[in-house]
Amino acid sequence: MIRRIVLITSLLVLVLLCAGCLTTPWDGDTATLDEQYAPSSAGSGIFSGNTRYPAPTVVPTYAPGYTGDLEIDQKIIRTASVNLEVGNVTTTLDPLKGIATAHGGYIGSMSVNTQYNNRLYAVLTMRVPAGEFDSTIGEIKTLGTLKSESLSADDVTEEYVDLQARRTALASQLGQYNRIMERAENVSEILEVQVQIERVQVELDRIDGRLKYLDNRVDYGTITVTLEEPEPVGGGGGFSIVSVINESIAGFLAVTAGLIILLISIIPLIILGIIAYVIYRWWKGRKGGKQKVPEEKKEKGNPPVQ
Repeated sequence: MIRRIVLITSLLVLVLLCAGCLTTPWDGDTATLDEQYAPSSAGSGIFSGNTRYPAPTVVPTYAPGYTGDLEIDQKIIRTASVNLEVGNVTTTLDPLKGIATAHGGYIGSMSVNTQYNNRLYAVLTMRVPAGEFDSTIGEIKTLGTLKSESLSADDVTEEYVDLQARRTALASQLGQYNRIMERAENVSEILEVQVQIERVQVELDRIDGRLKYLDNRVDYGTITVTLEEPEPVGGGGGFSIVSVINESIAGFLAVTAGLIILLISIIPLIILGIIAYVIYRWWKGRKGGKQKVPEEKKEKGNPPVQ
């Protein structure tokens, strides 16, 4: 009896040992790769049929305004608008260009137009370094009589920090994808990793473009200067027969155009009135004919007494 118990126990131990060996395979290369690329919170691998290469761990982006370990100065976009009245617009443009150049800036755009009474009107936009912004505005005001002025400062620090954090996260992903690419074994794996690399690279390029735009707007302030010439006393240069004739012709053409428009507008009403009048005459004539027939019959049946 004891020998049977010992034999049965030995068989059970042997079966358990075999089961443990079957459920615990070991592969040196796979273990090494798994240690290098630990599974991330994403759960699934890059390749649909092979989970030896888990998806790179996504570094969480920071909330807007979070500075963390990123040391970034405050990013302020400054803009200004100055409206000046000057004696001569043409002669004022050159001093404005000189002010922009003297402060290390440049002219972004410029337009000159003619207003009523041949008065010139100019709009000029200049970009100057942020450190020269206030002094530039001060010099511009000395060129004429200040009519209006407006200043604005847009703080884009939060957006800048958020873009920097997202760029750091994407750069980390790109590095992991490149390491996985080096260990890819067949064409399908290489193509699938390449798609992910291109996606991350496009996003990185977009963020870099936005950062460059913000840097340019922060480093250089924008000043829009409007120049106007004063209106002459009396509102003009005196009587002019040519101006009177031109204004008379313009008034005649305006009246003629108004009459034509009025005529075209009432033509449908005239047509409807004519149709209604014809119908009315036809109806009245028919009614009058019916009344005459009985009277004629009555006269024929009863001759007058002599």
